[in-house]
Amino acid sequence: MIDVIASEAVKARSVRSTHILLGFSFAAILVGGLMALISADAWDAATPDERAHFGGLGDGTSVLTVVQLCLMTFGILTTTSEYSTGMIRTTLVAVPARKKLLLAKVPVVAAITLIAGEVIAVATFFLSRLLIGDRPIGSLTTVDTGLPVVLAEGLLMMVIAVIALGLATLIRSTAGTLVTMAVLLFALPMLPRMLLSAPWDDRIASVLPSELAGQLSGAAVETALSPVGALLAMAGWATAATCLGLAAIGRRDA
Repeated sequence: MIDVIASEAVKARSVRSTHILLGFSFAAILVGGLMALISADAWDAATPDERAHFGGLGDGTSVLTVVQLCLMTFGILTTTSEYSTGMIRTTLVAVPARKKLLLAKVPVVAAITLIAGEVIAVATFFLSRLLIGDRPIGSLTTVDTGLPVVLAEGLLMMVIAVIALGLATLIRSTAGTLVTMAVLLFALPMLPRMLLSAPWDDRIASVLPSELAGQLSGAAVETALSPVGALLAMAGWATAATCLGLAAIGRRDA
């Protein structure tokens, strides 16, 4: 198994899309810093009335959503690129145990996205706070309140990448998996609050992936899950998606 994991790590490192997506992800640190700098300059030039309703470009941490999408795409391409190029046949000749192949991809995707996600999230936060200073811009105004939030966001990036990997193995299409993930992350959370009444609207929405980081960090105002519950829900989503991928890869032809 160690040899298969090592080979998957080599493949991930050698694919051009990995360097492009990670490059865009780390560039988000600078973009976030630029947004924070623009907001700080706008704050300094604002009148007292304007400061009372100040929006600006925020504190720059909104770029983490883009990072999440980049790392999610990396998780998808880890498997769909092999199917689109036909290299999956060569891979399966080298590793006939198909389930072992997917199980080897999971730690590679998890390790890369966890390290990249946490480093980018923390770096973006500290750079934005350094540039903003003591100006009351954004919701993450102190290290005590902001650091747990960005650490939870970094962890969620890894979870979403693993979910994307499992669904991509099931769907075997980059575009199809991107659409499925978009529905899961952005469309599905709106449905419970549109269709259900309290308290079931919040209870169901709270277990969806996009809602878990705030509950894990304690930043969410209304939560149905404790931090431990949110962590278990993250693990459950990643495990469920991986199981779907294992079921699919074990029954289909290449």
